[in-house]
Amino acid sequence: MKNNNFILGTKRSFPIIIGYIPVAITFGILCKSMNLPLIYVFLSSFVLYSGAAQFMLVGFMASGMSLFGIAISIFLLNTRLFLMSASISIAIDELNSYCLPFFGWLLTDESFSVLSFNKDKIDTQFAFGVEIPPYFAWGIFSIVGFYIGEFLPKFVNLAMSMGLLGLFVALLVPNVKKNMIIIKVILISGIIYAIVHYLEVFTSGWNIVFSIIISSILGVFLIGDNELKD
Repeated sequence: MKNNNFILGTKRSFPIIIGYIPVAITFGILCKSMNLPLIYVFLSSFVLYSGAAQFMLVGFMASGMSLFGIAISIFLLNTRLFLMSASISIAIDELNSYCLPFFGWLLTDESFSVLSFNKDKIDTQFAFGVEIPPYFAWGIFSIVGFYIGEFLPKFVNLAMSMGLLGLFVALLVPNVKKNMIIIKVILISGIIYAIVHYLEVFTSGWNIVFSIIISSILGVFLIGDNELKD
């Protein structure tokens, strides 16, 4: 029965895999266009395994940001995963305590969404069935993208990086439609970053860290308790 649950979880992960493949390839191409070594692609995809944070990491490394600053930025970006993993772990029956760190490490926004809609089916086998296949798909196709980048002209690499911006906008717009207050938070975040960046208050990269912290604090006050409950 448990093996069947793992297979069922794997089937539920197919939409995640399909979505990961083009983005992972884009990440590999981006790394190649910035002359980053293959080992970086391998470690960031199989160890960090954090989608948006990996793209942010590429930009930070290109700007010469310190490793400490990069670590703080990625930590702030991924704090949402603490709440996600805590929420899902409560719903999992008979979860081996030794499996919990691996479950949290493999959890992403997409796998959290799938698990949230299948809480009645969740057990350890089902959860890993949802998480493990996308993990390997992301890592493998990141490497594939790296090798594809060797044969692409520079203008195509540039187009791929611009296409990534379009992807982030596509993820942002639906949330903005649900809550117009998010527009205020976005505008405030942009203004804060622009001011800090052009005044050169901090060294390269730290302006983003500062902007994330201040924008998050202001966002809590703008959204308010009632919106958070909804």
